[in-house]
Amino acid sequence: MGLSVIIPSKTASNLLPCLTAVHLHEPAARLLVVDGGVDWDAFRNGLLEPLWASIELLWAGARPFIFARNCNYGIEIAGPDDDVVLLNDDALLQTPGGFTAMQQEAREHPEYGVIGAVTNVTGQSLQQPQNAGLREVPHFAFVCVLIPRRTINRVGLLDERYCLDYGVEDLDYCEAVRRAGMKCGVFDYCYVDHGSLISSFRGDPRTPKSFARNYGLFKQKWGLAA
Repeated sequence: MGLSVIIPSKTASNLLPCLTAVHLHEPAARLLVVDGGVDWDAFRNGLLEPLWASIELLWAGARPFIFARNCNYGIEIAGPDDDVVLLNDDALLQTPGGFTAMQQEAREHPEYGVIGAVTNVTGQSLQQPQNAGLREVPHFAFVCVLIPRRTINRVGLLDERYCLDYGVEDLDYCEAVRRAGMKCGVFDYCYVDHGSLISSFRGDPRTPKSFARNYGLFKQKWGLAA
C-alpha cells in the first residue's frame, strides 16, 4: 500500500517550504501538487533539483477553486491502492516519518476511518498536541489528514458542494466516516506547523472567514436541527 501526499496550492511562497518540509521528513512519499495557479518561475528560483524531480503536477483546471474538488482530483490520480494525505500548503511537516507513522497507526487500528496530525493553530482544541498517541475525536480540521484507501472505498470522496463560503467539508467527511461506523482520530506523533504561513485560499487561520452558509448545507444534508 503506497502513500500519496496531495497538496492543493496556488502560492509559490507557500508551496516551496511546504514541499521542502515533506521532502526532508518523508523523502519516499509521492508528492501530488494540484495546481491552482502557482507562479512556477518564482517557484523554480528557490527549488533544489532533487525536489523538483519528485513532484507530480496536476492541473486543477476548473475555476473557481473548490478545496474538496481539487483534493478529489488528487485522490483519483493517486490510484486505486494508495492511502492519501491531504496537506494544506500552509502546513509544514515537522516530524520525521510523521505521515508514515500515521499510516502505520491506521493499519494497526482499522476502526479509524481518518487520522489527523496535531498542530499549533486550529479551531479544534483537541487537535493540539497532548502526547497521548492516537486519540478519538468527534471531528477535526483537515490541515493535514490521512485518509486510508479503505475509507475512500467505503465512504467515497469529499463532498464538493461545500463552496458557498468557508470550510465545513472536513466536518462533513468526519460525519460521513462516523456514520459509516468508523472513528475519527488525531495522532500526537505527527506534528505540522500551521502558524508560520498563510493559506493560499483561506487566509490567516487565526481569523477564519464565515462558514454559516456551508454549515447550513451541512445541517440540511445530515438532518440536523436548524
